[in-house]
Parts: sequence; structure tokens; C-alpha cells
Amino acid sequence: MYKISVIISAMALILPLAISSSYAETISISIKEGSSDPHQTPTFYPPASTALVGDTIEIGNGDSVSHTATSGTPNSGPDGKFDSGPIAPGKYYRYTIKSTDVGLIQFYDKAYPWMLASVTVQELNSAYKILHNVGADVGDGSKTFDVQYSSVKDIISSSVTAKDKSVNFVLVGKANSNSTLVLKLPKGLITGPFIGVWVDNQPITGYTTTDLSNGTIVNVPITALTEQVSVVGTSVVPEFGAVAVIVLAASILAIVAATRIIPTHRLG
Repeated sequence: MYKISVIISAMALILPLAISSSYAETISISIKEGSSDPHQTPTFYPPASTALVGDTIEIGNGDSVSHTATSGTPNSGPDGKFDSGPIAPGKYYRYTIKSTDVGLIQFYDKAYPWMLASVTVQELNSAYKILHNVGADVGDGSKTFDVQYSSVKDIISSSVTAKDKSVNFVLVGKANSNSTLVLKLPKGLITGPFIGVWVDNQPITGYTTTDLSNGTIVNVPITALTEQVSVVGTSVVPEFGAVAVIVLAASILAIVAATRIIPTHRLG
């Protein structure tokens, strides 16, 4: 029984990490229990979301009856973007957003037309560059992220400071005038609300943020001389990645097993 308890405790540590990494680019929408009742509100939750081209909408049925998710509106009918067909209780429907979906996607349940929801789709700027392996310097380096950014300058390196809950970027390149650095920071790398943004170690107030279902877009004004930008949130990528947790769990189990086979001697 003791061994089972240790295994369950170890799995409780491991599973949240696996779940958070696998849903990094997914917009999760749930069908609430009781949605077949016209007096139920909300039905789809969240009723309104924001996403980027390439993200995946995942609609899960948490009700006790089947539902559908059909793009369009009850008044105008289906618009042809997607139609889930029946989604059984406990099942999911997934749709990957296309470039032709930019704008407002509305959808509803054909069987229960009072069930309405929408996703606002933003275009992924073709000028975005990608910085890979952000977060590799934290913990065992197993949990990393790709950060998309747009800037006249290039980001050549990044670092995560767990103590300050900050993600830091080093910029190089020539710029003839002031401009804007646009960062798409994935959920899991850093979490808002943001405490602030620092440019060359000085706090600034002119930045803006846009919340997405899978992260946050941060617009940072920079000058021709800017060399470093730091974004400080309320939490950053965990110090210990999934590999470290698995190793820790295995070590605990090994200790438990060794303890069980140590012979004991009775007095008397």
C-alpha cells in the first residue's frame, strides 16, 4: 500500500507537466453540462476566444447528451468552415485554423441553436521570426518553447530568470529609428498579469499586451540603441522539467524498494 501511495504521488507531479506542454497551441472550449437546456448559460465555455492562424480549436463535450459544433449562425445557417457532426459525451472535436479563417469565426449547435460561441482569428504575421529553445537554461532543459517575434533587429539569445520571473532577450542589428518589438510569448513560458517590461535594464510604461488563448502578444517600443528586453510575469517555466520529475519519482521508488528488503531483527 505504501508503494502504491508513492507511485500515485509521483504521477500527480508528472501529469500536470505533460498536460500543459501538449496543449500549448490548442484553444480549449468546453460544452458545459446542461447545455441542452435553453435556460443554461453559458453553454460553450469560454463563449469567446482569440487565436492565431495555425492554432487548433478543441471542443470537448462535458454534457450528458451529444452536441454539434457548426461554423455559422442559427439565422444564416452553416458557412462551410467546419461541422463537427455529433460529439458524444466525453469526446472532442478538433479543427485547425486556416489562413482563410482570419476574422470572426462564429459557431453553434444545430440541434440546440441557443448554444453560441465565437473565436477571433488573428493572422500570423509572415514577417515573424522564430527563436527556438527558449527556457532551455532552466531546470533540466527538457521543457522549451518557440517564441515568435517581429522586429527590425534580431534576437540572438534568450534566458529565463526564475528568481525574477523574467524572460530576457538580447537584440542585435542596426535600426535607423525607434520601432516596436512584437513578442508572442507562449503559455507555460511566462504567465500574466505582467509586472512590467524592462528595456536595457530600465522599466518602461509604453508597452501593450494582448491575451491569446495560448499565450500573450507583447508590443515593446525600442530605440535604435536597444540591446536587451526583459518581460517580468507572475510565473515562468517551472524550474524542474518533466525529465527531472520522472528521475525524482524513480529515485523515490528505488529508495522505497531498498527499504522494503532491508532485513529487520526482532528483540527478544
